[in-house]
Amino acid sequence: MHLNQMLIFSKIAEHQSFTKAATELNIDKSTVSYNLSQLESRLGVRLLNRSTRSVTLTEAGLGYYRYCQQIVEIAEEAEQYTATLGSKAVGLLRIAASNDFAQIFIPRVIRPFMKANPKVDVELILEYRNVDLVKERVDIALRFGIIPMEDSDLIAKKILDDELGLFCSPSFINEYGKLEDVSQIQDFNLIELFMGPHIQLTIHKDSHTHKINMKGRFKVNDLLSAKDAALSGLGIAALSKLLSQEAVANNQLVPLLTDWDFPAVSVYAVYPSRQWMPAKLKVFLEYLKQL
Repeated sequence: MHLNQMLIFSKIAEHQSFTKAATELNIDKSTVSYNLSQLESRLGVRLLNRSTRSVTLTEAGLGYYRYCQQIVEIAEEAEQYTATLGSKAVGLLRIAASNDFAQIFIPRVIRPFMKANPKVDVELILEYRNVDLVKERVDIALRFGIIPMEDSDLIAKKILDDELGLFCSPSFINEYGKLEDVSQIQDFNLIELFMGPHIQLTIHKDSHTHKINMKGRFKVNDLLSAKDAALSGLGIAALSKLLSQEAVANNQLVPLLTDWDFPAVSVYAVYPSRQWMPAKLKVFLEYLKQL
């Protein structure tokens, strides 16, 4: 096993550049090219596709990079661990999440985690798309709902159960009247949330079932913006109860049809399967469990 060649390959894959890998490792570009050629020859597979303009991973290269990345991160963490005289968690923790999570997780999880672990920096990436954790070097993703686990190397752990509900502002009720019965719902202005498939809420009460078609004049692809629209009196929004509880407590939002059962939604922590999990990720998962 040639650990130095694995390190060089990992840096080429990370930067998708021989030049940048050479710069970071403080070696000549020719040394980088030589070691990569030796590594491919020893393994008997092509790891990278090279052209004059780009460097991309082959299928074999992507799989090999996942293992190399773990080894390099563990080695870097070992050096940081020693340099900081045994700190339990060090380095940069990259977290991917949707914008909805910022309001919930920054004060309840990220702030206490960073306060207790001063050697860890946190990078929070707010996007609705499902990032490629390995390719984009993301340590953990926080996602709503059941995620199709197409990559068997990913682990999904449920960290929170939530429930949807219908909410509007007091000003909306003053202007349009109060929703008295579920059969009236389609007569009111609804706030349409589009984040992929169209949302249709199925709610239950005793033996009765009702489907609410959440189509409306105002459409938005962000849950926090849907909440803001409801607060402003634009209409009725389907929101997370956890996300709405403070506004309800302050009488800014009014929950509707509270005698009906709404769909449950779970929050999952998704991260790459690793034999040696970095301490920073292990500690962060403990903070998520406490939530």
